[in-house]
Amino acid sequence: MIWKICWRNIWRNKKRSGIIVAATTFALWAGIIAVALSFGMMEQIVDSAIKSSLSHIQIHAPGFMEQKEIGRTIPGGTEVLRKTQSFPGVKAASGRSIVTGMASTAATASGVMIYGIDPVKERAVTDIWDKMQEGGYFQTSKRNPIVIGRKLADRLETKLGSKVVLTAQAQDSSISAGAFRVVGIYRSESAVFDEIAVFALQSDIDKTFGLSGQIHEIAAVIGNPTELDSVTAKLTAILPGLKVDSWKMLSKTLAYYVDAGVQMMDISMMLILLTLVFGITNTLLMGVVERVREIGVVMALGMNHFKVFSMVLIESLLLSLTGGALGMFTGVISIEILAKYGIDLSNFSEGLAEFGMSHMIYPILPLEQYPKIILMVIITAVIAAIFPGIKAMRLNPIKAIRSY
Repeated sequence: MIWKICWRNIWRNKKRSGIIVAATTFALWAGIIAVALSFGMMEQIVDSAIKSSLSHIQIHAPGFMEQKEIGRTIPGGTEVLRKTQSFPGVKAASGRSIVTGMASTAATASGVMIYGIDPVKERAVTDIWDKMQEGGYFQTSKRNPIVIGRKLADRLETKLGSKVVLTAQAQDSSISAGAFRVVGIYRSESAVFDEIAVFALQSDIDKTFGLSGQIHEIAAVIGNPTELDSVTAKLTAILPGLKVDSWKMLSKTLAYYVDAGVQMMDISMMLILLTLVFGITNTLLMGVVERVREIGVVMALGMNHFKVFSMVLIESLLLSLTGGALGMFTGVISIEILAKYGIDLSNFSEGLAEFGMSHMIYPILPLEQYPKIILMVIITAVIAAIFPGIKAMRLNPIKAIRSY
């Protein structure tokens, strides 16, 4: 009965209550869209890093990631790669030879990271093959082919078919160099990666730098990203003496950015909803003032203070949840539409590339965020009801009946 009375009380002044419901709807819709955009950006940055270089899991010899020394290869790398490929939960794995060196042309030179790969296996763990702007992904019979990023090609002032000399320290500590031919130019979402990563055939890197088939890194992708920590821990157990890291450990800055981003989005949503407290509080307070005589009558008839406060609280909840439901509905519909067509930010593509993002942004809101938002709406309603509820509780029944 009290819920029915509260609902009728709210709509005594339809215009005032309608404005508050509309404000709640719009605020929640705007907050959901903002959070979804932020999640979409974070998802894109992480996905780009995983697909271009990090993968879900990487395996190295101890100390390799700190020093990048050519001699720190994985003992029995071929067997370790076989174990990793067949491990439950691992979708695909690829072995890489990694050499820190210099790429030079007749015009200039630049420091690079040279990846010796098996193109067939690498296609299963990275998407560089799908990012080709010019040429192909080692689809050539040319000797010593390499694939480089658009940013590096511009820096070296080179083009498709041109010769690039790669120089680095060889396995025997001597300085070795080889002439390679650019057969493909790719462009990923990360400008930083495009500027340093050079891909070559593993056999050519072995021959040029004397690696004799040894590998420095095994990159693996898993079928279910939610099992990342579990698969990483199990691989660590079966590969003693090797360093097994998930992308969160390989790029702590990126992992911190994701964690901090989620917290900042929660705080932003809370601030948006807290601004509604004043509007809801004002509406409830006006309702209490208009019904002072009625409240005095029901208190005189025996309604206790708790029930009076509960009545104001229920009215606040009804206002907030009505606006909240409409806001959630319009937010979900908007996200579905934007996720299908995306938001084109081509004018900012260069700047976005520095952060590893594409110019097309696709909003996404994980399911676990919806209970959080509902809880925030309820908390907003409770806070908004406190002052009007206390004012109603403190009314003197006799004075209230006589005064109004």
